[in-house]
Amino acid sequence: MTYDPQGPVVPERRVPPETVVNTNEPAYVQPAAVVATGPGPLTIARRALDTIFGIIEILLLLRILLLALGANSGNALVDGIYNITEPLVAPFIGVFNINHVHPTGSSTIDIAAIVAVVGWALIGLLIDAIFRIADRRQYAS
Repeated sequence: MTYDPQGPVVPERRVPPETVVNTNEPAYVQPAAVVATGPGPLTIARRALDTIFGIIEILLLLRILLLALGANSGNALVDGIYNITEPLVAPFIGVFNINHVHPTGSSTIDIAAIVAVVGWALIGLLIDAIFRIADRRQYAS
């Protein structure tokens, strides 16, 4: 390192001997090969799908929490979450004979929504596994 009279220390630029083209002229460094290090298209698709399934899981968990706490369905936010998650829970209604458990009070445990959380998580993992098979890049375990 050399000291710059302006104040900060600046590192010296060293050129490896094998990259010097002509020793009679100023050092010329050969350009390095361009290597694509960004994510591939399947990786981007996997990330997008993981985000979508993550949002689905969060919405379903919010539904379970709101029903368990007996949230007021007259509230616009609570009603909106119920309306958004209803089509996500619908395929899983009837998996078990009990779809709702009503403990004392106005709270409800929605068994179909709990099954939907597990079901959507498994579907997301399956799609992610299919995309990993199609992607030719190597992943560290």
